[in-house]
Amino acid sequence: MHKDTERSRRQSCSQAGQDIFVINCLDHKENGIFLDLGCNDPVIINNTYLLEKEYKWTGLSVDIDKEMVDKYYLNRDTSAWNIDALKLNYDEVISICTNKIDYLSLDLEPPATTYACLQTIPFDRIDFSIITYEHDFWRCGDEFRVKSRKLLTDCGYKIICADVLSFDNIIFEDWYYNPKYVDYNKICHFECEGQKWQTILDRCLRC
Repeated sequence: MHKDTERSRRQSCSQAGQDIFVINCLDHKENGIFLDLGCNDPVIINNTYLLEKEYKWTGLSVDIDKEMVDKYYLNRDTSAWNIDALKLNYDEVISICTNKIDYLSLDLEPPATTYACLQTIPFDRIDFSIITYEHDFWRCGDEFRVKSRKLLTDCGYKIICADVLSFDNIIFEDWYYNPKYVDYNKICHFECEGQKWQTILDRCLRC
């Protein structure tokens, strides 16, 4: 077990341990870069707060809710934009984040909007190492799960955790890695389907 794993797990701010999953997949990388689309609150149930505060990551958070973005300037040092994520100018995103981003968190509302946002990302210009994508199968069935999986796998991403289960045992997310930057042999212990997120994080403690 990495010396920081148990400490970080106790401090997780994500809804379902996404921050700890990212940290472990990237070998506790410091000074990484994130893009958080649909970031919501800057601290509570936030996938990038721990990365910034404990691992010195930088990046960009985006949310359509101005109240949430205003809170970023009180709690965070990284950039936050109050904008519709479907209207992002990716030239500007690249200027802040570069075209090699360690982590993409994608969680908008409703699921149709999350998928529409996914379609706007220029994957031919930007690479991500890890992606967590909320398809919300529990709300709308297979439509956006199937579409998002096809789009991301066609772009070269591979699912390592499919149909992650939330606190209340509902299927809501897929977690991906990019084999160009992440060695499958180093994260294969995470591979699963239909597992509770707590079970996935327990594997961090056994690494």
